[in-house]
Amino acid sequence: MKIKNVLLATMICGATLFGASAYAATVGKTVTLNLASDDEGGFNAHFGNNFSSLYTNDTFVDKYKFVLAGNYDSAASLTSSFLKSGTIKDLLITDFSVVQYDPMTNAVLHTYTGINTTANTVNPTDSWELSAQGLSTGSYYVQVGGKIIGNGGGSYGSDLTVSIAAVPEPETYAMMGLGLGLLGVVARRKKAANA
Repeated sequence: MKIKNVLLATMICGATLFGASAYAATVGKTVTLNLASDDEGGFNAHFGNNFSSLYTNDTFVDKYKFVLAGNYDSAASLTSSFLKSGTIKDLLITDFSVVQYDPMTNAVLHTYTGINTTANTVNPTDSWELSAQGLSTGSYYVQVGGKIIGNGGGSYGSDLTVSIAAVPEPETYAMMGLGLGLLGVVARRKKAANA
């Protein structure tokens, strides 16, 4: 009789532990960004997410969508919080990127990956930077991915700056035309000398 009780208790404990690990899920949100004009032809946006203790040990993928109507360059940064008090608020950021996609099929057309600049310390605040040059007209999203590792959840904040791509000055085109013209003259003289 005792063996049956021990086996039953073991099975219940095992099922409970297995069930707790089965609740880990991927959470996240998809939001359309409100790009605010910077009065210089570009745009700025600030965004982030806050996870409660209900999501501890879950992974997340957040997408912040925006549309560009022209050629732009962009830069973005992201910082997560680390707070050690009665509960620990901490995230492990694993992905920070700008993705160009086809809005009809959701197919990824191009990805600009961010760089992890987190300091190599115990319990660091995650820091990421991203630079994407030559963004063309189209649909994009900033993707933030990671895991909630604090028993009190965690949070991150990010900003995006989009500016008009630099257009070469007319003098640059004139210099390029002059250089190509000189290359043509040199090639013609060389051909005449060899004939």
